[in-house]
Amino acid sequence: MTGKPTLHVIEGAAKDDEPRQKARKVMQKRPQAAHLLRCHRCGGGEVFETKVGVIYKNGKASGGTKQHLCASCFMRGERVVLC
Repeated sequence: MTGKPTLHVIEGAAKDDEPRQKARKVMQKRPQAAHLLRCHRCGGGEVFETKVGVIYKNGKASGGTKQHLCASCFMRGERVVLC
């Protein structure tokens, strides 16, 4: 029989982190406050509010369900609901 194969170490750069891991590292470096809302996917702070199911009566909006979405993820085509 032949001998055991030897271990070859490949030299090169380390593998880049995933976008979620990069965002987590960036978020940890930033000062955090209890009232700041940040995206868990990209770490962005731009947020906008949407309402689904709004009915207009006499020129006023009523009803509907509110959601806060990350603006930078939304511009990339992703719908990330923050709260």
